[in-house]
Amino acid sequence: MNEAWGILAHVDAGKTTLSEAILYNAGVLADLGRVDKGSAFLDTNQQEKNRGITIFSKPAVFEYSGTKLTLLDTPGHVDFATETERAIWALDFAILLISGTDGVQAHTKTLFSLLEKNKVPTVIFINKTDMEGFNEDYCLSDLKEKLSTSCHLLTAVEDIAMENEEAMEEFLDTDTLSDNRIYELTLNRELFPVMKGSALKNKGVDELLGFIKGLSEYRSKQNAMARNEEFGAKIYKIESLGRDTRLTFAKITSGSIKVKDTLSNGEKVDQLRLYSGAKYTQIDEAYAGDVVAFVGPKNTFAGQGLGVVADRPELTITPVLKYKLEFLDDTIPRLAYPKLMALGDEDSSLNVKWNEALEEITFNLMGEVQTEILINRIETELGIKAKFTEAGVLYKETVKTTVEGVGHFEPLRHYAEAHILMEPLPIGSGIEVDSQVATDDLALNWQRLITTHILEREHLGTAIGAPLTDVKFTIVGGRAHIKHTEGGDFREATYRAIRQGLMEAGTEILEPYFDFEIVLPSNQIGRVMTDIENMGGSFDAPEDLGGDSKITGQAPAVSIRNYQATLVTFTKGMGHITLSNAHYNRCRNSEEVIASSNYNPEADIDNPADSVFCSHGAGIIVPWYEVKEKCHVPCIENAVDNDIDIDTPINSKRMNHSVDEWLDPDEIDNILRQATHSNHGKNPKKGWHYGESSRPRRVDSDYVYTAPKEVKSRQKYLLVDGYNLIYAWPELKEVLDVNLDGARGKLLDILSNYKAMTDYEVIAVFDAYKVKGHEVTASDYLNIHQVFTAEAQTADAYIERFTHEHGKKYDITVVTSDGLEQVIIRGAGARLFSSRDFIEEVERKVKELRENYNIK
Repeated sequence: MNEAWGILAHVDAGKTTLSEAILYNAGVLADLGRVDKGSAFLDTNQQEKNRGITIFSKPAVFEYSGTKLTLLDTPGHVDFATETERAIWALDFAILLISGTDGVQAHTKTLFSLLEKNKVPTVIFINKTDMEGFNEDYCLSDLKEKLSTSCHLLTAVEDIAMENEEAMEEFLDTDTLSDNRIYELTLNRELFPVMKGSALKNKGVDELLGFIKGLSEYRSKQNAMARNEEFGAKIYKIESLGRDTRLTFAKITSGSIKVKDTLSNGEKVDQLRLYSGAKYTQIDEAYAGDVVAFVGPKNTFAGQGLGVVADRPELTITPVLKYKLEFLDDTIPRLAYPKLMALGDEDSSLNVKWNEALEEITFNLMGEVQTEILINRIETELGIKAKFTEAGVLYKETVKTTVEGVGHFEPLRHYAEAHILMEPLPIGSGIEVDSQVATDDLALNWQRLITTHILEREHLGTAIGAPLTDVKFTIVGGRAHIKHTEGGDFREATYRAIRQGLMEAGTEILEPYFDFEIVLPSNQIGRVMTDIENMGGSFDAPEDLGGDSKITGQAPAVSIRNYQATLVTFTKGMGHITLSNAHYNRCRNSEEVIASSNYNPEADIDNPADSVFCSHGAGIIVPWYEVKEKCHVPCIENAVDNDIDIDTPINSKRMNHSVDEWLDPDEIDNILRQATHSNHGKNPKKGWHYGESSRPRRVDSDYVYTAPKEVKSRQKYLLVDGYNLIYAWPELKEVLDVNLDGARGKLLDILSNYKAMTDYEVIAVFDAYKVKGHEVTASDYLNIHQVFTAEAQTADAYIERFTHEHGKKYDITVVTSDGLEQVIIRGAGARLFSSRDFIEEVERKVKELRENYNIK
């Protein structure tokens, strides 16, 4: 199996040089390329050649001593850290490169934390050990202090043995450790093996390749014992702008895929390409371990999981700076926007947006270098001359306190209500979703739909309209209607619930901070410390570097993002600042930010907090502050204190899927009598004639009609309101929450068995009233019949019509728990089973069968 190895490092650590040395030693390259000469094999983009940096992650496939491997070179500059994080998701292993003269940098720590988040086994290579200033002891100490105490040279066997009890036992027994033991520790991230050398002089590279080969083979053998043959893949990169076609780069994690196969999103693969640098080979089939490019799919995205693989979690690294694109030619912004969206396809973190009111296009970017790269691409690949201007930093918001948000959406023939508890989380936690609703109260498929709608978009705060973060959403209630609820209804209810809760509780603003590292002459350190304090930042005690000083800390991005120019000026070019690891903290000047934003949450028509209720057949808007007084499901703070019947039908609508509305036969007869006498009283001229043929019949369940002896007993029919019974039967409802067809099939099997134990002709009736153009269809299923109603016809209506037309001809029994339907059916002279009683009847019949035939 092909294993994917990524090389990661801070900028200028020698990452691309190491990639060249690896490919050269593996026989892929005839000569060693040089970054400074623009001849590096994996730096294929012209801007990479010109700048001497890696901008895009690229694969190279090679063999070393018979072992097939894929190398992924990743960007080292912090401005392209999102590209690196996307590539990490596709890695089996990582080589983390450290400059022997610089040690662990701020961005190195960020990369190490990303590898930890993705659980990628990591080998550390200390580069530039041939250069003056390299200190092995200092580097190892730096690694242990800033990354992990489990960083050990491979020659430090006793230190490695201390990491694991089994390893220690092996070491005590043999005075050494086997290669397999070291491989196992590395795979489990209990050990981060440290190797050293000089990539430029090709020293230590063969030793690194030997370890890579051994570790890859060891893992492949382990995976072979538990290989999954089902197809799975991780899409880590999209390339579209300026190319002849759109490329979807993916790591195949299991199974295989062939040309013309269809992906799980429904798109067909027209080509499979195996890339090495700028060159590629077309292949007919890709297997587990391969890193390939799909040609054909147009709707894939970076971070998408295919087959058995789930989508990637949200990126840790995101831009915190906002820029406006200004055009320097006669380009019309509105027409340019669709073309620029291709950039967003490649990198969704750019968040390319069109502001209709201002007619401007904005980007979220990491920094100055990224803006320069993008401007160059826009001009060379799209022929558009433009420039970026700063438009501020990207604030976020979080809910101030715990609140239950309620959203209701009920225009005519639609229905959904959602209750979502929102709790603030520690800063940096992101978004979490949970559910605390019983499936009896809200079906699992609706709960999953609410979860989808919570996660499918960025919800905005109410202070300045910034994206919401650090919130735990918990679904605590909701309601659907079997006939009137559609998927889009819960989208509306969910969005409105979140917005209603935020309006009630309020939100607080979070602003972005950068970690900084400043190196400058020691005699000017006081100026920097004063500047940082004035920014509202903080810092650690300065570190003496012998004539220079290094100061590290954090400060608001809005203040420190352009500090480099100030630093260069007063240090006369001797000072340098590095910004990294953007994160968020509470805003220091919220009132000022709110005032300058001029945001009115109640005027935001794209994010309504009000709900839609139904009154007298028409939808009405209920303001967000009145929604909790009118909602149909009680709020959780009221459910304990107040005696509220959650199962009360909504607005007198027929909720036959959630309530077992069984009426006693005497009650039904009483209703029928009242209706009869009421009609008689209103129109005496049309009163009843009490002749034998015209007086109302009793329809009590104990009434037995004595037929003349010459008349044969009527054929017995059992009509079942299919979906009504499925919702009432816990065993079937569990299946329904996963698969509708499965629940229907299981019900038909139960009815088929019941038919075999009785003398009924069984007809199961299912709604198809929402299927456009559908006509009534009837078919046989084993020994019973199934009917799907016509468009605009419900199962209730079909059963009622059948009963009225055939009630005198056949002996009809209906299984339903719809209260109104029961009255109509009884009025037509049919017998009734409530869903609950029918379930008990089936179980009784099964028990009798087992007892009679001694079935265990």
